[in-house]
Amino acid sequence: MSRDENMNEITYFRLIGEQISKMPRSLVSKVIDDLENHASDYAFDDGDLVHDLKRAIIEIKYANHIISELRERVESCESEIKRLEMLAHRAN
Repeated sequence: MSRDENMNEITYFRLIGEQISKMPRSLVSKVIDDLENHASDYAFDDGDLVHDLKRAIIEIKYANHIISELRERVESCESEIKRLEMLAHRAN
């Protein structure tokens, strides 16, 4: 893969991550609920579609959990930065 292709891929995934992180949490919950309902509707089939839906639900829940934890860490880091900036300002 060339350097330009690598940069495009990194930029692409960063943009997707930014879009996902800006998604309202209620929308993510709605998508999860919709997928769970679809999986329940077709549970009698127990085919590949149901297995894929269940796997997607698990992966979305996991990604949502990671995003929530990262949001908390970012908020913590931002408050720590503000605290350090205030200390630096007071010291000067």
